[in-house]
Amino acid sequence: FSPDGRALAAAVTADFDGVYLWNLDSAATVPVRLETEGAYRGGLGFSTDNRSLGWLEPAARRVYDRDERVMSRASFEVLRNTHGIAQSPDGARVISQHGLPDYALNGWRPEGDEWVRTWSLSTAELAVESVTLSDDGRLFAMLTRSAVGDRWASNPRRVEVRDAATGALRGVGEYPYTYAEPLLFSPDGRQLVGFNDMTLLVWPVPDVGALGAPRLVRNDSRKQFTALAYHPTGRRLYATSNDTSVHVSATENWNWVGRFTWHLGRLKAVAVSPDGTLAAAGGDKGDIVIWDVDG
Repeated sequence: FSPDGRALAAAVTADFDGVYLWNLDSAATVPVRLETEGAYRGGLGFSTDNRSLGWLEPAARRVYDRDERVMSRASFEVLRNTHGIAQSPDGARVISQHGLPDYALNGWRPEGDEWVRTWSLSTAELAVESVTLSDDGRLFAMLTRSAVGDRWASNPRRVEVRDAATGALRGVGEYPYTYAEPLLFSPDGRQLVGFNDMTLLVWPVPDVGALGAPRLVRNDSRKQFTALAYHPTGRRLYATSNDTSVHVSATENWNWVGRFTWHLGRLKAVAVSPDGTLAAAGGDKGDIVIWDVDG
């Protein structure tokens, strides 16, 4: 959703069919399809003034000006073999992940039409997955494990929270599973959630210190989770599963308190508008539903 809740964007990523933009003030339900160049690398989001929509492509951030209806491209220097790129919702910070010949995480900030690298963290002995930034761009989290040894792929994972401006370590938590899934910060950055099969994982994020072991919250069905989104108040978490329903959990006690069932095939994405009045979910057949919600 755009910050004013009056537009919605989605990226179709199976064969990267494109980015789609809906004007929710219009009676028409047909979106504008935005042309792209290269592979989609995530980071889809609106500017804080609602005017532009941006996303990440290899070595660049593409931006569509909704008023002028023109596309621009801001490039930034990258090392070879970019494995992944994460971006704060406002587009003010980017973290890129690189492989051979220089395993590293790099932090970036915009300066005019270019991107400036502000820090670099060697990952020569560290395998990194699921990099995500907090809503305010102050923190980022990732799953890591030691990449040392002949059988390093069996090494246990852990959660790291770091300062997005400097790359400095802020806290470490336990990760009890053998494979990684996406992570998500709460709107205030005080909580971190993830999922593994039918289980939510919840960590508190202190100002400084260990995150500890996660709280485990089981799904109220036997379906695997596929995507998560917080209500802007942080009091509700919306979760899609490998079925037709969006499940709602109360974050003060992690009880399941609601369910929305939409017949769009298996649901793969969910979002809540910044004012908390609308939610949207996308299915594996390319359909999207938008509905009114309570806070």
